[in-house]
Amino acid sequence: TTPAAIDCCLDVAEKYDVQIAIHTDTLNESGMVENTCAALKGRTIHTYHTEGAGGGHAPDIMKLCGESNVLPSSTNPTRPFTVNTIDEHLDMLMVCHHLDKRIPEDVAFAESRIRGETIAAEDILHDMGALSIVASDSQAMGRVGEVITRTWQTAHKMKQQRGPLPEDTGADNDNFRARRYVAKY
Repeated sequence: TTPAAIDCCLDVAEKYDVQIAIHTDTLNESGMVENTCAALKGRTIHTYHTEGAGGGHAPDIMKLCGESNVLPSSTNPTRPFTVNTIDEHLDMLMVCHHLDKRIPEDVAFAESRIRGETIAAEDILHDMGALSIVASDSQAMGRVGEVITRTWQTAHKMKQQRGPLPEDTGADNDNFRARRYVAKY
């Protein structure tokens, strides 16, 4: 997605009062994440695959989580990060994008998108509220039937790893975390 196309799209969205979602430039052919951010000009947008595994500026798409005008989302197959996440995603990416495991460039492309560090960070960013949405995808990475299940698996994993959220400390419940995760789907 070129910066000019992003700017034009958001101009039209403002004129007709419609929402926009963007899948950013995975190969950085039209610019880097900073170019995309500049093209937004502070206008509201929903970014798919903000973890980067399903696409988006590699490797720094997660920078958009820090922008107040961006509603960042994750694609549900990366939720939650487990011992099997990387292998599952490499296979899924190879199949969905018709890549060949015998071609080193295809394997390198797939491996560049499936980064354990960003997928693991995604769990914590969801728990902190920095990532707003858990969604499915209309193409390769989505599993619409698993959005709710994977959202709650992430909440459970985060409670086990991080303990209660500060807002729930001392309470005999997880109400704040529950509301945070209900709001994600």
